[in-house]
Amino acid sequence: MKADVLFLERGCSHCGAIRAVLNMDAVAGDEFRGLAKQHFFVFVSQSNEASKHMLNQFGVKGHAIPCLLLHTGDVLEKKKDIIAHLKENFMAES
Repeated sequence: MKADVLFLERGCSHCGAIRAVLNMDAVAGDEFRGLAKQHFFVFVSQSNEASKHMLNQFGVKGHAIPCLLLHTGDVLEKKKDIIAHLKENFMAES
């Protein structure tokens, strides 16, 4: 299954900027698809330690929160790059 996976952390200021533009229909809808017909999943950790564990489980160990694991295997970490990708794929409000 192709999926873009967004990782956020509670209390993260950079994550807050991303949350502010998220399309909640994309977040909550199992039927949502991006331009490449990929699914979209959002995971929010409750602590920094949980974030490290979660990223490790998804194979993106060593990356920082927020990050977006694309269905292509690429990882975006810069807030502006994540927001741009979300907007391009109808996963963010304009």
